[in-house]
Amino acid sequence: MQILIVIVIIVVLLAFLLSLWPFILGFIGIYIIHRIIRNIRKNRYFNSEEFIQHTSKIEATVIEYNEISEYINNIPKNNQFIPTNNAKDHSHLVTFENTSNHKYVRDRNEKSINTGNIYSTSLQVVRKASEEPIKYLCKYFDIKATQNNLDQLQEIGNDISRMENTIENLQLRQKEIEDNLNPPKFILKHYHKELMSKIGVNIPPIELKYAQYIFEYVSAGGNSSQKSVIDFNGPTIEATSEYIVEKIKYKNSAKGQRALMTRSLRTVIKERDDYTCQMCTAAVKDQNLLLLEIDHIIPVSKGGMSTLDNLQTLCWKCNRTKSNKIL
Repeated sequence: MQILIVIVIIVVLLAFLLSLWPFILGFIGIYIIHRIIRNIRKNRYFNSEEFIQHTSKIEATVIEYNEISEYINNIPKNNQFIPTNNAKDHSHLVTFENTSNHKYVRDRNEKSINTGNIYSTSLQVVRKASEEPIKYLCKYFDIKATQNNLDQLQEIGNDISRMENTIENLQLRQKEIEDNLNPPKFILKHYHKELMSKIGVNIPPIELKYAQYIFEYVSAGGNSSQKSVIDFNGPTIEATSEYIVEKIKYKNSAKGQRALMTRSLRTVIKERDDYTCQMCTAAVKDQNLLLLEIDHIIPVSKGGMSTLDNLQTLCWKCNRTKSNKIL
């Protein structure tokens, strides 16, 4: 009896699907025709006089975009500390996550073996790390209060800042190119990659990834686990530098100033220099998307410090040319 019922159900379903078959074929046909028409419109647009004229007008913008695109590949991908005061104010820099598996049937949580960026520890330490991330980051990941570590943190912070600044600049330039070109919406939606290729824009495959430092607790039975994750981004690096400076009492010394390059200080220098390159005099008021960077007149590697009189604003081309030389 049950088998008969199943057979009847199957027959009914097949009959239903067969009745829908003309509609399915019709839908597929409409979709294919739509794609063909859209492709014809695309080819017509790319071959149009309008597109050729717009491409010619933005040629200089595209060339500069590609130069910066190439430049970003030369910025060091230096995002991780290599080991050689109010910490709770930095609790917003950490993500605390309860990853317990309640009523979970085996295949338990497994404790990670301590690696460079994962520290397996007690539940108390995991929770304290979520409250005082900078203090525990330095303590358990061997970021000691030394001048070498301060210099390394400054170098990492500078590289991350340059990378973030350059990626943002490329995104703004790409938007400006698209706005000036003003293609039909369906081109931007369905043929964006082909559009960029047609006008000669080389979009770099760059993804900014921050190193993560993880405090992890896993219970003996494996049923409970919690972790605190610290993203080693710009704010974390600045907070870590300030913490170390305080710890070794360098804040009021010349050496300590070397490590205190911050985002706010970069902004102060650009404002002081009127957002103008101090070598070639290129200015944001003339080039709204000019990529500016902060340079140490006497490089850090040669004893230079992050003080107002040793910092200047340079465009990316002049900064690349100067490198770590003293001019």
